[in-house]
Amino acid sequence: MKPIGKITRDDYCTHSLVPYLFDKGHFKSKQEVLNDCIRARHGESIRTPQTLRQRTGDVLEKPLIQECMKRLGIEKYEDKVTEKVVHPMLPLEGSLDGMAYPEKLTIKEDKENGIHTLDSSEVYLNGNTPIEVKCTSIYPEDVPPDWLGVLQLKAAMSTTQAQAGILIILYQSTDLRIYVIPKDYEFEKNLADKVIDFNRRIDEEDYYTPQVTNDAHIKYPNANDETKILSEETSELLKQHEQTKEMIASLKEVNEKIQAQIMDEMGNASIGRIGDWIVQWKMRKYKAQPEKIVPPKDAYEIRSKKLTIKKTN
Repeated sequence: MKPIGKITRDDYCTHSLVPYLFDKGHFKSKQEVLNDCIRARHGESIRTPQTLRQRTGDVLEKPLIQECMKRLGIEKYEDKVTEKVVHPMLPLEGSLDGMAYPEKLTIKEDKENGIHTLDSSEVYLNGNTPIEVKCTSIYPEDVPPDWLGVLQLKAAMSTTQAQAGILIILYQSTDLRIYVIPKDYEFEKNLADKVIDFNRRIDEEDYYTPQVTNDAHIKYPNANDETKILSEETSELLKQHEQTKEMIASLKEVNEKIQAQIMDEMGNASIGRIGDWIVQWKMRKYKAQPEKIVPPKDAYEIRSKKLTIKKTN
């Protein structure tokens, strides 16, 4: 497998999109990432400016890889990979944060040095081993969530035909953990079907069945003057909708009372602790803003992202 090019395409399945294909994405729905790819296929720019946090993460990648390679005892590695890698059999490509080249190395769990082998007592490393680096503000976990680099790394392992991968996560700027993850054969079986289907959907502009209201808005952005007679199944859904609204209102009231009791105990304290729980009730700061004159806008029309549901009797 030979790396080609320097950047990944925006209208194609990449390693970073794989968590969404498994419904494990953290920031968007599967429908949203599909729509992004379709928009890119039409020549629309979907890239947004890099945030300060993302730039900081990029700066930290090299020193984090270097430190983790020392902890693992790996001498040969790349801490910067400038070319994308392309899957030899699937319509899948991606970029790598690094690549390690261990030689017949067995890694065992060593939590004192931040080394985790997840469900395996030990992981055997030999040859190409992709590296993924993440920086996050969430609390440290012995088993990271799938969206935080796990499925992305497994996709990279499939693309590079590696037997294992190394996930480096810096939690809250101070807690550095290394997750050595063996090849997941069951994942790769499912990966093939999902990647092929995703790229077909890009080609055919075939959107997924909506799972949330924004998914439906993406699939059906425009409304006409038609009045549609809905099915009996939808009548049942409308009844469930009303019941759900009543339950949510009741639970919201209970939750408000619970929070009020906790606030009363905290008083003027900004942080409360009990067991594994941390409660924060801090001041929110707002910068002074100059008076603004809102510029005029042309009239436009856009479909609502939510339904308006009423009973007629």
